[in-house]
Amino acid sequence: MSTEDNVNTSQKGIGIYNVGSNVVGNKRYFINGAFYKPGGPVFLMTEGSDTANRKWISMNNTWLTYAERLGALCLLLEHRFYGHSQPTGDLSTASLRYLSSRQALADIVNFRTKVAKTAGLTRNKWVVFGGSYGGSLAVWSRIKHPDLFAAAVGSSAPMLAKVNFYEYLEGVQNSLGTHNKECLKAVKEAYDQVVEMLKLPKYYSKLESDFMLCKNFKFNSVMDTTFFLERLVLLVATNVQHNMDKKKKVGILRSTFKDTDPDPQRGQIKLRFGGFYVLYGEGNQVFIRIEDFCDIMTNTSLGSPYYRLVRIVHSVFKETFSLSFNADYDGKMKALSDSSINHHMPTQGRQWLYQSCTEFGFFKTTDSKNQPFTGLPLSYFVKPCSDVFGPEFNYDSLKTGVMSTNMYYGGFNVRGSKIIFSNGSFDPWHTLGITKDISKDLPAVFIKGAGHCSEMFRQKATDSAELIQAREKIFHILQKWLKE
Repeated sequence: MSTEDNVNTSQKGIGIYNVGSNVVGNKRYFINGAFYKPGGPVFLMTEGSDTANRKWISMNNTWLTYAERLGALCLLLEHRFYGHSQPTGDLSTASLRYLSSRQALADIVNFRTKVAKTAGLTRNKWVVFGGSYGGSLAVWSRIKHPDLFAAAVGSSAPMLAKVNFYEYLEGVQNSLGTHNKECLKAVKEAYDQVVEMLKLPKYYSKLESDFMLCKNFKFNSVMDTTFFLERLVLLVATNVQHNMDKKKKVGILRSTFKDTDPDPQRGQIKLRFGGFYVLYGEGNQVFIRIEDFCDIMTNTSLGSPYYRLVRIVHSVFKETFSLSFNADYDGKMKALSDSSINHHMPTQGRQWLYQSCTEFGFFKTTDSKNQPFTGLPLSYFVKPCSDVFGPEFNYDSLKTGVMSTNMYYGGFNVRGSKIIFSNGSFDPWHTLGITKDISKDLPAVFIKGAGHCSEMFRQKATDSAELIQAREKIFHILQKWLKE
């Protein structure tokens, strides 16, 4: 790796980096030196649970506009075991013991240290960026290694690991209710009707027909019916979370059953980010802005709320060219149990499930009474841990892992300085993030009406004034810190 490679302006720089942590393997990174001025800062984007994509570092997204204004060099580092950075050659449970956020932090530190030394960037100020889980890594990098990183920006970054993340659906209710109370009421009524119909065999054929359920769906299987309900919940929740400014098809993804992945930062640039799949399965993913969703759910000419929900499902299927609604739990387990690596189109579901089962949780249950859904108990989310990875991965081990995560990183008890926390008010994940200033050097940027990682993406004519102002506020804070 030469210095010239690291400051090229072609935006095609990609290299392989041998990590020096617990296992030896390849770490992939991208580089953009188009805006770099000698002595300028170095921006390092920490990838979360997705494949690193060249477009994230070559399109005019927010951090690149900052780089242009500040003369920064930009680097994007892929997370171990995701994308093409596969240190062991497979995704077996034995291999995944080397997958953790702590291992990822060690990789970030090793990468930063070696690149700085090799490329003559030891005197430059390094700023670490990230969104969602990648944002958590960015924040933790600054907290744990303030000598290596001058500042950090964590967008929609969860700071607290939580086994039972019931607050997520409370956030969905709050956002839907803020936008349109009648829409929230209709969603609850439609969902309740589906739940009741699932209890009576006389409605099975109707449900099968209305929702175009695949033939392998088993009405007498608690796990199949719960999986079906979960997918209907996600149909609502993911659109609330992202609060897209327009209806947008975001791409093709062959990886299936990635419903637990919280890392959506690549969604609008990669032709899909797998994390928040409206109706996962093979095919395109579609997000619908809340306004469009609620227009349908409150349209009485379409029939009862049940039929309005069916209408939305059919519309999504039409956009994604799906022939049927797949809610086969055994099929889901089979997909997640596959430990091979698809080098042509890497998947993320198995890896993120492992991290969820060992250090984060983040399971979106319906345990709270302050949300519109039912039927998704914690046991439903914990069961795949043992089904996929073995009986030693259970509730007790999960609880211990989550406690260890919060003790190691501090949870909401953030210590340090020069870290910016940004969150959108419509994003249900903000309840696990920092939404109020901790101190002058630990500011929060809470964006009214914004979704998950909204401020990370390129500015559009339809962006709200609050979103535009938030991007500028983050820039000016960074600019001030870099001058100090």
